[in-house]
Amino acid sequence: MTTKTDELREIFLKLSPVTTFTDRQETATRVGDVPSDREIEETLADLVAEMRERFDFRSPLDDAALVTVVRGFYAGRSDADVADDLGVDADAVAQARLDLQLFRPEDSEAPFDLRELLRLLEAGRDDTACASALDASEEAVRKYRQVLNARRNARRDSYHYPLEFESLLGVDTDEELSASLEADRELFAEIKD
Repeated sequence: MTTKTDELREIFLKLSPVTTFTDRQETATRVGDVPSDREIEETLADLVAEMRERFDFRSPLDDAALVTVVRGFYAGRSDADVADDLGVDADAVAQARLDLQLFRPEDSEAPFDLRELLRLLEAGRDDTACASALDASEEAVRKYRQVLNARRNARRDSYHYPLEFESLLGVDTDEELSASLEADRELFAEIKD
């Protein structure tokens, strides 16, 4: 190998007026490089801002607080714990989590059949009519309508943002995401997007 390299160098030197050459090193991040904490934080903030532009966020929290919600969710912290850190109530964190398309199993534990709520909503029924048909409170209907809307947005986007968050934070929730995708597939199977 060395003789071939030497021969090629000699040929190059004979043909080129340049007698020395060096290859410059790239400073850009390459595949396999681990991003710094600052780069992760900036990318999370960019993703949150992009989501805010694309989707109708109901959360009053600012982007920095939303990044805290993302980090807390993937750290396995409860909504109440994250709320304590932010100085808000747990409902505000739950709303932010839905806006960010981050779901917990209890988000789908409605006191009525979510498929039936979905059918009613697809038929154009308002919260009052849905509550009457489901024998539920309007507050419960509003809450689970938000869950369904967030899940629909995530599903239409192939769970792009949760996957990006997981990748950035180096977490492996493949089983949880697969379970969520399967639940969504079953839930939305009867309704066309």
